[in-house]
Amino acid sequence: MRSMPFYEFSCVKCGSRDEVFARSMATPVVPPKCKTAGREKGHEMRRIISKVIRQKTLSDQIVEAEAKWGKEVNSALGPTPDVGKLARRYDRLAKDLPPPDSV
Repeated sequence: MRSMPFYEFSCVKCGSRDEVFARSMATPVVPPKCKTAGREKGHEMRRIISKVIRQKTLSDQIVEAEAKWGKEVNSALGPTPDVGKLARRYDRLAKDLPPPDSV
């Protein structure tokens, strides 16, 4: 997976923030100009540490959803059917059916 980073900057004087998108980690990043500075001097943008966002995989999302909503879904669906009981019933009922080659 290739990384396309965002770099965040904050003004030393007024605290305004801005971010810069880079195509790759190797791209040199030039700090943006402070948007609130106008002609006033001393507004220097410095890079700050950004929050890290972890992108979750589908399996991570499913595990979280089951942990959060699993009990409610199970109670709405009711108990799981007894497959063995259904198979035995099918066998009992199938005995009275004609053989497959007679159809």
